[in-house]
Amino acid sequence: MDRLHLILQRYFGHTAFRPYQREIIRDLLGGRDVLAVLATGGGKSLCYQVPALMGNGVTLVISPLIALMKDQVDDLQARGISAEALNSSCSYTTTRRVLAELKESLVQILYVSPEKAVDDNFLTLIASLPITLIAVDEAHCISMWGHQFRPEYRSLAVLKERFPEVPMVALTATATPDVRDDIARQLNLNNPAVYVGSFNRENLNYAVVPKEEGAYERLRAYLQRRRGDAGIVYTATREGAETLAARLRDDGFSALPYHAGMTAAAREEAQDRFISGKIPIICATSAFGMGIDKPDVRFVVHYDMPKTLEAYYQESGRAGRDGGESDCILFYHDDDAKRLRSFIDRDLPSEFQREVARSKLQKMADYCTGAGCRRERILEYFGEHIKAPCGGCDACTPSRRPKRRKRGAARSASG
Repeated sequence: MDRLHLILQRYFGHTAFRPYQREIIRDLLGGRDVLAVLATGGGKSLCYQVPALMGNGVTLVISPLIALMKDQVDDLQARGISAEALNSSCSYTTTRRVLAELKESLVQILYVSPEKAVDDNFLTLIASLPITLIAVDEAHCISMWGHQFRPEYRSLAVLKERFPEVPMVALTATATPDVRDDIARQLNLNNPAVYVGSFNRENLNYAVVPKEEGAYERLRAYLQRRRGDAGIVYTATREGAETLAARLRDDGFSALPYHAGMTAAAREEAQDRFISGKIPIICATSAFGMGIDKPDVRFVVHYDMPKTLEAYYQESGRAGRDGGESDCILFYHDDDAKRLRSFIDRDLPSEFQREVARSKLQKMADYCTGAGCRRERILEYFGEHIKAPCGGCDACTPSRRPKRRKRGAARSASG
């Protein structure tokens, strides 16, 4: 067994690499830049964590969410790997300790926010460190063509300017061909090796449900049939998440809301109770997103239509990470598309951004209203092609459609 497999087995408990992981790691160890697009659950983190354990330097990881950093650092430390994070939540004492450990070469993996990564003082600090690898997680955030554009990501190109000899890996689960090209250009990647895994999650069953009168009863009837299973119900608004969670609790379900308007402590408690299995249902806005690593989510329901197919693919992809069969159900009404269009026209600052957003919204609406294979439509959006019927969506297999029930029967079933 070679050293890569020894590290894989000793620290992560796996006996074999997933598709493209070994090739990505080999390229990075050879000093080449890499752009990796691997589906949710495809093992993106291992692509920089394994190389970090091969040498004596520091791997720098740019991550967009403090909660995601915390989860990653806690997991790595539990595995005996010296990982730390520097972000706005760190106390003065913690920051001083981490900086001291960096200078003493006691840190193998350092997670930082994009704002921290481009700070002049931080760049001066790491210039004196043996940086061996730079990883940009959720790299689609750098592209204005992407569904989660974050302006602070645009400054990350300075890392390649300051450390031109250090290999960089850009990682994402959702990137169209245009977004992939933009990521490589914006980060100044040098002739990167590009790996695009399959977007086809065969264990996921897709369905679209008309969001007509009685939609809540249909949702409730579905959840009754999935009693005991873990699942996420996405809503478009904070109020929607609160109201839906309260209504489900009134009907005897264990459900909690999650949204950005809650305190950090309340969000952390809701997430911990969901991850631990104490609460099976989370009613959430898109704030319940990156870093939610619960393998046994059996269903993801979108009670409101998301803005883009990227967002839908990423959020629905939180189902079935353990490979078990899981449902991805979307409730659709024309009013959702009209409401989202009005938000685009009101909130986005430039005509270019509005045009991109309108185009993405139209493709999302086409997915909901089209008569063809759902899976085929999603995969074609990301540049991948399959031959229908897929056997895993309501268009190809009508028996997979969530059952309609008479209102009285649904009420009786849910108690």
